[in-house]
Amino acid sequence: MAMEHLGSPDQPVGPLPELIWLKKIILDRALTRGDYVLAGGVRSDYYIDKFQLFSDPHVLRRIARLFTPLIAQANPDLIGGTELGGAIVATAVSQLSGIPMMVVRKKPKGYGAFPNEYVEGPYERGDHVLLLEDIVSNGGELLAAKARLEELGLRVTPCAVISRGLAPVHALISFSLPRGRAPEN
Repeated sequence: MAMEHLGSPDQPVGPLPELIWLKKIILDRALTRGDYVLAGGVRSDYYIDKFQLFSDPHVLRRIARLFTPLIAQANPDLIGGTELGGAIVATAVSQLSGIPMMVVRKKPKGYGAFPNEYVEGPYERGDHVLLLEDIVSNGGELLAAKARLEELGLRVTPCAVISRGLAPVHALISFSLPRGRAPEN
């Protein structure tokens, strides 16, 4: 995985004031406590509701801007997004950057002109894709989407907005709370 420009997966990517803002907005708007099963099957006593962030156009735009340094370094041909939250982020990043986007589905849609395809949007073999995900726990869905794109002959740099600290992928911010601990602002 050639992602040296992103640093190591356990180091957040982005300017410190913006990362402090992102942590605060997560705590203020998107964090809930309870007993949850996350996408990868892991149990957690907290949940980050991404739609509490992405539904606010000002918050979504600011998150999208955090990817600007990565775009400058990676120089992608396409911005890719995983279904569903990654596609929202990818759309915002595409709009701000002017770089075309694509979506990678979890399953083929099963209908229409191309019912067995996972990828929506134009691409050419050899294109470089900055593949975005919203929140990763174990990174399984993001890495599966990466593998699907690589099977099509695309070069892929995966990155998430938030890593819960369990995934071997890069993220703008790593966010984890010890079990049962109250969040600190």
